[in-house]
Amino acid sequence: MSKRPAVPSPRPPPLPETAAAAWQRLLTAQQKIVLRNEPLARRGSVKALHDLRVALRRIRTLCATFHDLSPTALTQLERSAAKVGDRMGNARDLDVWIELLKSLMRANGSADLSPREQRAIIQTLQEERTRQEAALALDCASFQRTKTLIDKLANQRRYRTTSASRDAFAARRMLQIRALIEKRYRQVGSFSEKPAHDLRRAGRRMRYLTEFFANGFGAPTAEAGKWIIRSQAALGGVHDCDNALKFTRDLPEGRARTDVRRALQKRRREELKKFKTAWRRYAAKRLQKAWQIELKAAAGK
Repeated sequence: MSKRPAVPSPRPPPLPETAAAAWQRLLTAQQKIVLRNEPLARRGSVKALHDLRVALRRIRTLCATFHDLSPTALTQLERSAAKVGDRMGNARDLDVWIELLKSLMRANGSADLSPREQRAIIQTLQEERTRQEAALALDCASFQRTKTLIDKLANQRRYRTTSASRDAFAARRMLQIRALIEKRYRQVGSFSEKPAHDLRRAGRRMRYLTEFFANGFGAPTAEAGKWIIRSQAALGGVHDCDNALKFTRDLPEGRARTDVRRALQKRRREELKKFKTAWRRYAAKRLQKAWQIELKAAAGK
């Protein structure tokens, strides 16, 4: 009588990722983006500067989310990365304005300017952009300090012990930012520049949180994340137009300046309409109630 083949015992399910392991994995991924894009940004790449800046903002989101793992060190990194991001902001605003101005020129938004004058304006903006990016951002002490702190924390072996899971950390932070978004929306009023920008920044924090952690939650978090991403992207378009309108003050007086400003204002209205459409879906009572229940359960509240 032949023996039956041994049935392998089922493998135990993998243990959930710890908060410390998630923090180091995600931080290391953003560190690679910073190091890969730095030399390209120094050579003037618009995309590299943008990607580097986004990586630093995502690192700040991670610092706030996992703060309790190493409060002093993560606070230092968050503050250092914030300083670098602020220094890069002017260069990034000029990038956006240059691209908007080029598209408007192609659409005859500056018909009163000769081709030579158009090239001179673009060249002046590009030179100013390069000066700000290189001198004030990539060569500043804050950027060097930020890279050092990232490297240290990515290789640190000991963090404060905690029984909270990765998803508990994420859920707690999402609940905080969800409340902030609601507060900022109540203050937005007629969507003038500063209130709209403040709401956009709060939405951006939630955008990064859902990009990092939505796979640990259910459908409500995924749905809310989708609509906050679209809302925040539309407000980003509004913000870009607001910054570009400021730069138009330096254009020569006349029809070309008027046409450029009119085109920017039209684009701003279109972006605001996109935001309101996405916001209605995000703010739906059914979605918000289900999402809150899901987050509170994950946070242990």
